[in-house]
Amino acid sequence: MPSAPPYSVRPHALTQIGIALALIAVGLAFLRTAAVTEDAFITFRVIDNALNGHGLVWNTGERVQPYTHPLWMLLLLGASASNGDIYTTSLVLSMALTLLTCFAITAQAQTLRAVLWAALALLVSEAFLEYASAGLENALAHALLAMFALGWWRWPSGDPRSWRTALCAGLLVVTRHDFALLVAPALVVLAWNARGLDRVRVACAAIVPLAAWTIFAVIYYGSPWPNSAYAKLNAGLTLIESLRASTSYFRDFVRYDPVSAATISIATIAALLAPRWRSRSVGVGLLLYLGYIASIGGDYMGGRLFSPPFVLSVALITRSAVWQKGTRAMLFCVLTVLLGVHHGWLVWDVHPHARERKLSQHAWIYPFTGWLSPQREPDFRNMPWANQGLRAKADGTAIVAKCAVGLFGFEAGPRVHIVDPLAITDAFLARLPAKSNAYPGHFERAFPDGYLESVRDDENKLNDPALATLFRLTRRLARGPLFTRERWEAIWVMNTGGDRELVTEARYDPNATWAPGLTKTSDLPLACMGQLDPLLTVRIK
Repeated sequence: MPSAPPYSVRPHALTQIGIALALIAVGLAFLRTAAVTEDAFITFRVIDNALNGHGLVWNTGERVQPYTHPLWMLLLLGASASNGDIYTTSLVLSMALTLLTCFAITAQAQTLRAVLWAALALLVSEAFLEYASAGLENALAHALLAMFALGWWRWPSGDPRSWRTALCAGLLVVTRHDFALLVAPALVVLAWNARGLDRVRVACAAIVPLAAWTIFAVIYYGSPWPNSAYAKLNAGLTLIESLRASTSYFRDFVRYDPVSAATISIATIAALLAPRWRSRSVGVGLLLYLGYIASIGGDYMGGRLFSPPFVLSVALITRSAVWQKGTRAMLFCVLTVLLGVHHGWLVWDVHPHARERKLSQHAWIYPFTGWLSPQREPDFRNMPWANQGLRAKADGTAIVAKCAVGLFGFEAGPRVHIVDPLAITDAFLARLPAKSNAYPGHFERAFPDGYLESVRDDENKLNDPALATLFRLTRRLARGPLFTRERWEAIWVMNTGGDRELVTEARYDPNATWAPGLTKTSDLPLACMGQLDPLLTVRIK
């Protein structure tokens, strides 16, 4: 990488043709594979509530932030305001961002060989294609990382325009907070090499977007962090348990998406071995982010957390000197093709591994939410969870307990209050530890005595005094007037360790998962409320 040629603003004419062909190929691949994941409908419900005047909330009247991607949510909210079709808008917006990603990466290339390899790598990467259209933050993160890499080479440290690179990094962190690990080392180098007012511009561009969102989140939600962060990072697992759990996530990635895995590995090692800290800092960011994935136990959505570092890695390799020699370039392309078709090519088989791969979201969701899927219904009613939500809406159900809440909640509408045992949308349960036999990303909470009665009757009926206090504080954050003294005292307590102290004092069994009216039947990680039925939906009121 350090021996790459100087940045050229105008690629060769043949290279420009290659860039155009790459855009066409990636655009067609997007159309062929586009589908929205179940989790995206959590954000869709929040946006739908906002468009209908209920605010940025999951359950009406309760300010809780269930989404992890503020900037993506705001972008999708603004784009959906004109037509109200959140599903189609998300796909159109994701496609535009995906094409921007492809252009920003290939525009860095100095040779046609580099352009062709970059396009090929994007086309055979399951992580990239699967989550480019998933309705989550990935498409936006891809575009910001590609633009960050473009600015990193085009405006080196010390250039007055380097603040634009820092702005891409700042917006990336607002897209998802943990992406800060990817770009923080490079930002330190960028700021260190800047001088005078340029350093101030770089710092402001990187910090102001996050600071603005944090101020809003604290005022509106009562916390600088999304509720989903508490639900997934506050599960009570030790570091050793998390590292052990993450092995299956990394193993799945290497087995089913070897091109992405190899690309990230090569880019990270090459950057770390570079003689200058300018290149080395990007490698440190990649290493920190991979370590973070391992430390949180991975995830249940295969490839989702790996697609952003993959895009950054493709951008780095595209700029490397390997493309100056035809033999090396040919070897790279041949290996990419061989690894890409090893387990099936997503472009040709839009849901491969449907039976044997548990972590593939695309494999099972495409028939129901695929953009070009012939089975997709306009209201997704042929998807069982969506159908349950439509029935709950029609039946006048007021309160339900449900584990898979995305499509169900989106179709159920704002009148149905949903209790989420996985705690992604529940501020009280998110503060509690998960049951010990948990599956990464699905950290189920037990219902303490009196909790469901408290939700049903809108009255604090928790039996344990510490949990009763915690319930009162979370309710004050979520339902109290924004600018009262009592609420700001609760914000201070909840964000300075008071919530953890209350949970430590509480006396209840976090492994006693159960469903109202049913006895506990299973300790399996993916059981819902102690049951093996994935469609389990319990009507509480």
